Amino acid sequence: MKKTGFILATSLTILSMAGCAQHNSTPTDFPTVTLPGTGDSQDLLRELARKYTAQHPNRRVIVPDTTGSQGGVEVVGKGTAPIGRVSRLPNAEERSQYGDFRYLEFARVPVAFVVSGNAGVDNLSEQQICDIWSGRLTGWKAVGGHDLPIAVQDRPDSGSNMQTLRAKLDCFTKLKVTDGAQYNEKNSDLVDSMKSLSGAIGFMPLSEALLHGFKTITLDRVAPDQDQYKLVIGLGFVYKKPLPAESAAFIDYLRSEPARQLVRQTGHTPAATREVIVQAR
Repeated sequence: MKKTGFILATSLTILSMAGCAQHNSTPTDFPTVTLPGTGDSQDLLRELARKYTAQHPNRRVIVPDTTGSQGGVEVVGKGTAPIGRVSRLPNAEERSQYGDFRYLEFARVPVAFVVSGNAGVDNLSEQQICDIWSGRLTGWKAVGGHDLPIAVQDRPDSGSNMQTLRAKLDCFTKLKVTDGAQYNEKNSDLVDSMKSLSGAIGFMPLSEALLHGFKTITLDRVAPDQDQYKLVIGLGFVYKKPLPAESAAFIDYLRSEPARQLVRQTGHTPAATREVIVQAR
């Protein structure tokens, strides 16, 4: 009887130790994907990562705070990370410095104009947008809004949002932004400005606008979520072959219907997720 009790106690101790070892395993023990780069896809990828790791508890996906598309290209080019998140293709200078890249677009998102609730406008024309950013228009009353100053919010000229405006709005191509504009380095800076400043106007991915409940306006009566809206950017990744298995598995997840459904629900459009080669020459 004593021998049986000893065997049972020993077995329970072994099982307890095994259970503790399993319980004490940390996320750092799991296969990890880290996706540095642009802020334009940051919130979307964090939500996708949350859904992905809920399905695969033994995997981990980290989406660090933004370093811009330039940061995503740079870490891949220098070999410090296997994959980077971007909202534009590597430019000629980057390709010359780092060589060929592979690019995969997984979603597209409109660049929406957002205004403070007290601005009193629902629509602006392309020319009015350009007149506001150049400083020719300085008050909302001049465009049918309330009698208060326009607080223009500027973004980096190298950023994908600003590049989209310069590429798609003819009057914006060579426009010099008014010296009175407030500069916002990151999407998060712009979010804070839009929440705190009276009469503010800025531009950001539609997904950000929806996430933070900002008022979006139509551009020449075309809403950002309509097919004919022309200010759209692509969200994707750059990398060089071969990708680590854990990164490839996450990209495969992005092709799945549950992932594409989440992309739609957050104000984005799923992309074809086909890899293209971006050559240095």
